[in-house]
Amino acid sequence: MIASMRAFLPAVCLFATLAGAAAPASTASSFDPLRKGAGEVRAKLNAMERKPFDWALVSALSDWKNGSAPTAQSTDGKVVLFVTYSDWYRPAARAFTVAQKAAEKFAKDGLVVVAIHNAEGWKDAPKPAAPAGSTMLLCVDAKGDFRKGLLSNQDPNFYLVDRAGQLRYANVANESVDEAIQFLISESRDAASTLNQREADAEKARRMEEARTGALNNKDDLLRNLPELPFTAPKEQAYKDAKWPALPEDKNNSSNKAEPKKIALPSGAWVPSQPALAGRAVVVYFWNPGVTASYEQMQVAADFMQRQHQRDLVVVGVLTDLQALGQNVNFDRMTDEEKAKKQLTPESALQKAKDFQAARKYDHAMVVDMSGAVLKSVTGENSIPLPFLAVISSDGYARWWGFAGSPEAKGALDRVLEVDPGVQARRKAEADYLKANTAKADAASEKK
Repeated sequence: MIASMRAFLPAVCLFATLAGAAAPASTASSFDPLRKGAGEVRAKLNAMERKPFDWALVSALSDWKNGSAPTAQSTDGKVVLFVTYSDWYRPAARAFTVAQKAAEKFAKDGLVVVAIHNAEGWKDAPKPAAPAGSTMLLCVDAKGDFRKGLLSNQDPNFYLVDRAGQLRYANVANESVDEAIQFLISESRDAASTLNQREADAEKARRMEEARTGALNNKDDLLRNLPELPFTAPKEQAYKDAKWPALPEDKNNSSNKAEPKKIALPSGAWVPSQPALAGRAVVVYFWNPGVTASYEQMQVAADFMQRQHQRDLVVVGVLTDLQALGQNVNFDRMTDEEKAKKQLTPESALQKAKDFQAARKYDHAMVVDMSGAVLKSVTGENSIPLPFLAVISSDGYARWWGFAGSPEAKGALDRVLEVDPGVQARRKAEADYLKANTAKADAASEKK
């Protein structure tokens, strides 16, 4: 068994160093906290958002402490935070502490916090009073009906109801809870209640403007529809002469000198399909749906990278096995459902990748490599930091690999895109094509 993985840095590090401006702006239309969940469950949670919260679910809760059960009337115009927790489960107990601090911090803003304990252990669980001046209600989900109604299959989970009584954010990631609360309390009740209509109107206006601009701008049409063009591949010497980024230290090399490594990506099991690689650099990151740290923040950053470097870069999420990610797995303590989730087959792994793509509508590609061959060709380390990526030049050699949140990751990507001979050759072919076809389009316009 490979040694356990190192902890990864907070979201702010990953986005600040790797994705730059990837974090969404806090506006009514663009603020979007990190969420948990994937596949069909995440799709169902997404469908629940921005709709009136089902207060009938609260009737399933009992043994209220620090006050009586909240209602739609008692919380009208307020922001409500629901958190499911189990005092005996350490991650969930930490989530309860997050909720306590939120209750105290946002008491002046009228935040209502409802902490919902699992039926197991409720009798002996501590039931602290609400922080001074705050509303923090405690209760138990005796039959699990509240959790079932909100698709909460494992504590802890956070849900936020806005001032207009809408379930605004379902199953928010722990690290996004505070920011999500701050956004919702800064929003008026009227702004919350009219959000869906305002965004629908804005989207309609955007499409009309896009159609108008597209009809007038043939040059943009050329760029959007740019085909794969032939170009002369650079000589091997051009790659040897390029000023590549410094390679990371190879701890398994006795000389302590790392060397570029040839990387072969799988030929099959791509989602949605294998992208064109000629004349492009590649970033691969390694993930598994059973290891949250491998994908929860990385996939958002990966999509930003793909959009930022559409023509020059191909970003690939390599779904690999748990051991290759340095994850110790104690199957003896797992339920059958948990085992099924972690013990993926190539077929079920491919379906998982499809589920992630369908639910989150990613722009970057994914490929299944359950043998871990790609990761093993990148590094022989016994333990890797998550999320973990490799930057590969257009000739298929890894030019840098390591923790995605390190400053070196972004620097390595920028350097490879700058000096890669294959990228430069492809760019030149595209520039010549655009120049020739733009001249034809301009000539055609003058004749009209």
